Amino acid sequence: MGFIDYLFPRQCINCSATGAYLCKSCKKKLEPHPEICPYCHRTSKDYRTCIECRCNKKNYLEGIIIPFAYTDLLKTLIIRLKYFHKKDIGDFLVERLVIAFQANQSFPQNNVIITFIPSHRYRHYFVKWYNQSELLAEKISERLQVPMVAVAEKKKRTKTQASLDRNGRLHNLKNAFSLTKNLRLQWNETLLIIDDITTTGSTINELAKLIKYHYPKIKVRGAVLWRHVG
Repeated sequence: MGFIDYLFPRQCINCSATGAYLCKSCKKKLEPHPEICPYCHRTSKDYRTCIECRCNKKNYLEGIIIPFAYTDLLKTLIIRLKYFHKKDIGDFLVERLVIAFQANQSFPQNNVIITFIPSHRYRHYFVKWYNQSELLAEKISERLQVPMVAVAEKKKRTKTQASLDRNGRLHNLKNAFSLTKNLRLQWNETLLIIDDITTTGSTINELAKLIKYHYPKIKVRGAVLWRHVG
């Protein structure tokens, strides 16, 4: 135990038990998310995009893995990670996400690259001080022992997606991303885009659209901690 932990011991955000931000008993209260298509939200094995949605040329993802269902407890965890700089909360969440990868029979075993949803530099350096999606991607990269690459930058300062309806989200993200300079990807790779939350999937899909435009043969998947129904 470090000196800071000695002075300010960690407490479970749900029951206030000391030792961790979420105790063993409260971890059991988190609920798994059903396997669904990221676009139509109908049941789909391994969270893959269903055949019907794959035929839509505006859909660019192979699927989005979602380990957790929405609960107030999980929402509190994400808020602590996202806005209160409790970075070590990410360790437990990443552990569960990695388990979801390992249980996913369609998840590729080779030629996987991990990336993340970039944040605008103003939000990164003046609002939150770090990008929680990048933090999660770094931890997942270490656990899975696959490379992480920053494939894009966010050049447009957008409104918070949660405050907008579906059409607003799509317009908000239009031309928001640009590929990182000197980026080089191969044709046979699977690019895994990490984010903390999805509602309509529009953020990850918009980045996937940009990637597929430049690298049409690459496969793009998403992975988030939870899905907000809104």
